Amino acid sequence: MKKISIALTALTLTAMAAAAPSASAQPTRSSSTPAASAPAAAAADGYLYAWDGFRRTGAQCRWLNDDTDWSTCSGISMRNKASSLENRGYAGAYEDVDLFWTTGYGGSKNCLPNGRYLDNLTGIYFLWDGKSGQGQTMNNNISSHRWSNNC
Repeated sequence: MKKISIALTALTLTAMAAAAPSASAQPTRSSSTPAASAPAAAAADGYLYAWDGFRRTGAQCRWLNDDTDWSTCSGISMRNKASSLENRGYAGAYEDVDLFWTTGYGGSKNCLPNGRYLDNLTGIYFLWDGKSGQGQTMNNNISSHRWSNNC
């Protein structure tokens, strides 16, 4: 009888331990985990998208390839007008997008990783790299882009 009681106690403790939340079972957040309210990027289709308004509003342009001058996008100019961006490129080689201050891939740059959506470029800045446009907001300041392998 004592063996059965010990076995039942051990079984009960095991069941309680399994049911109790552990530190690893608690949801965690890292800096790479998007906030629950952050808008998600759409499914990959191979394009870089830009809108002249925040949150995918206003005039829109999209590119499958590199573009040395955003003035010539599907009959409209997006040069120095983009306020939100989305990288829907395919994962793999050349999945990220380098964005440049001037045409011809010139001036300072910043990179938009694959699968990322930025709904407001106001607080996003070009890198401090000693080139024209360094440290400037990317909002209404992008003139060209090139697909790349590394952000």
